[in-house]
Amino acid sequence: MNVAEIEKVHVTQDRLGFELKDGRLISVPLAFYPTLQHASEAERLNYEIFPCSVHWPDLDCDIGVEGMLCGARELPVYAERSAELRERRDSKSKDAGASTMTLAEAKKRYGIP
Repeated sequence: MNVAEIEKVHVTQDRLGFELKDGRLISVPLAFYPTLQHASEAERLNYEIFPCSVHWPDLDCDIGVEGMLCGARELPVYAERSAELRERRDSKSKDAGASTMTLAEAKKRYGIP
């Protein structure tokens, strides 16, 4: 199966979209990917485009064309891991005045079991 290659990425407050080199536009609710949904704008906009996927290095998040076309959603375990990483990172910057939340608070806020 030939999967179309990604040409451009669009991330808004509520949607993730890929423009494919074959002319298709695909878009899903950002809620499909809680890691992206709860990321800062700077984190969302820092991505690398590969032929069939996009990588967000600050979030350790990868989303592929095939999965997006199939309507695949981020597994809860990955969203939980992202919340844990964010908590650790935020706790390191707490001395600089950053606000943080506990893992339990993050799970509750983001609907992670």
